[in-house]
Amino acid sequence: MQSIRNRIQKEATQAIIQNKFNGIIYVSPRVGKSKIVVDAIKKLKSKKILITAPYNTILDSWTTEFEKWDVDVTNITLINQRSLSKINVEEYHYIICDEIHTLSEAQTEILKDASHILGLTGSLSKDSMRYLNQELNLKPIYTFSVEEAIEAGIVADYVVYLIPVTLDNKDKYIEAGTAKQKFMTTEYANYQYLTSQFDKFKRLSWNNKKFDAVKMQFASKRASMLYNAKSKIAAAKKVIEKHERCLIFTARTEIADSFAKSYHSKSTEDTLEQFKNGKIDKLAVCEMTNMGITIPNLKIGIFHQMKSSEESAIQKVMRMCNLEGDDIAEIYITYFANTVDEEWIKKAIQGLNPEKIQILGSENLIKS
Repeated sequence: MQSIRNRIQKEATQAIIQNKFNGIIYVSPRVGKSKIVVDAIKKLKSKKILITAPYNTILDSWTTEFEKWDVDVTNITLINQRSLSKINVEEYHYIICDEIHTLSEAQTEILKDASHILGLTGSLSKDSMRYLNQELNLKPIYTFSVEEAIEAGIVADYVVYLIPVTLDNKDKYIEAGTAKQKFMTTEYANYQYLTSQFDKFKRLSWNNKKFDAVKMQFASKRASMLYNAKSKIAAAKKVIEKHERCLIFTARTEIADSFAKSYHSKSTEDTLEQFKNGKIDKLAVCEMTNMGITIPNLKIGIFHQMKSSEESAIQKVMRMCNLEGDDIAEIYITYFANTVDEEWIKKAIQGLNPEKIQILGSENLIKS
């Protein structure tokens, strides 16, 4: 396995040099993107380099890698990509964008002034690939996929269990109506109403864009209802209770807090380190462990809520694939059947191997 990883790293480094730091290195997590870049950087002399990343935790890992491989950082600047608007990218000879698929339109626009851009990613959808090619004239210059990494034994294999949940149509616990005339309704009835209003204003907005904002208000209310609905939270908790050690993904910090010890922007203690060190066995997060973090001995991932992003889904699934030997990671995803939530899930998992995806019925909610 190590010899395969070394070969891949050397080939990718050579691709960077041959393409003069222009293009995208698209390789599976655990292949060692930072080592690939470090070896390429060492070939440069007195060049100003800017490295951007979407999270400070990833920037911290770059600092660690530079120390590990004895890199002269005199001419290297590390910044969160949210700070791109504060600098002049033309002052740098080379710009390296870690997790390049996360760049916003505004950040991409800024980078159009750069002369040499190297993108790094472990997950790249066809849409993102097309967008980066159109906007920044970038294309993959070296690729080693997740499936190839699994075959080579670099990352563990995985299986995905989809758990459909039915919207409750009995418990009237959701407040609806207007400020003057409120009433309580069920998950099912509330979803049907919000969807009908969304569809109505979607049709109206085709001829009159002033209805776009109203349409999006109903979309937001519907999403919020799905995120907070009791029935899916209960289903996720059943899965969580069956496993001793697991990482739990959701969309709201207050829901994360209800599942287990949590790690998010409002956390008051470093629960991520506690989880990594084995001091706690269950950790609930929203977005803060997507990328750049390796968690040892983690086999189980549970998704109460998953975004529709194919790239985000792959990144999150890979958090559970840092296993040794023939162990297989288990991914559980709860979703509301026959709703937009199911559409989000289908879009998110389209980058995963369909042969590794199973649907669990209510009679066998928990597989292991």
